[in-house]
Amino acid sequence: MSFSRDVKRELAAIVPQSGHCRRAQLSGLLFGAGTFAMGSGGRVAVRLTVSLPVVARHALSLLKPFGVAAELRTVSSPPTGRRYEVVLGDERDLQLLNEVGVLSDALHVQMTAPARIVAQRCCLVAFVRGLFLGCGTVSSPGSAVHVELTFEGAELAEQARRLLARLDLDFRLTERGRNVACYSKRSDTAADLLALLGAHDARLRWEEHTVLGEMRGQANRLANCDEANARRAAAAGER
Repeated sequence: MSFSRDVKRELAAIVPQSGHCRRAQLSGLLFGAGTFAMGSGGRVAVRLTVSLPVVARHALSLLKPFGVAAELRTVSSPPTGRRYEVVLGDERDLQLLNEVGVLSDALHVQMTAPARIVAQRCCLVAFVRGLFLGCGTVSSPGSAVHVELTFEGAELAEQARRLLARLDLDFRLTERGRNVACYSKRSDTAADLLALLGAHDARLRWEEHTVLGEMRGQANRLANCDEANARRAAAAGER
């Protein structure tokens, strides 16, 4: 998944300037890679777990303007190896978690993002960018095309599919064990998603391999055609 890592490193450099888009991107990241636990006294703890340190730092940069005290941890456990956790659980964090749609006004954990978070197109793109940073993968250029967002719940997966459709990106759902995958196997869809989210260098790499693949295919077809013509000509001459 080295290409996925490169895509996420590129996307992690994008921090929206507007507060509403920053909230949407943080919301997508929390829904994509966050786990929620209810402690004693009704205390809600949120743990954002990612495999790349650059994504963890990105989460901290999104949190910084809100003035919350997030704790960064490094954990190692087989088979996933080293992971990075950003932990929120202070009472002051509850207002932020409500603002980004993770908690309802009654401070209950929400299974899908509220409509207000993704009402504007710019916020919708930022939310999907956060989702991809949290739970997205894309195959390397030149290999079989597969771009996917993996969720633990069917509700969030269905919401992601509908949000992607609003961006004219056709994704499908499939259950995979305890998870639900929102995926596409179309090259154009994968390339359009990379461009939409802002991974332009990755998009160029993708297009380069696509063009080279088409040229190789065309060259093979022409060579096969020439060979077939030569065989027919030889057979005619023999007759």
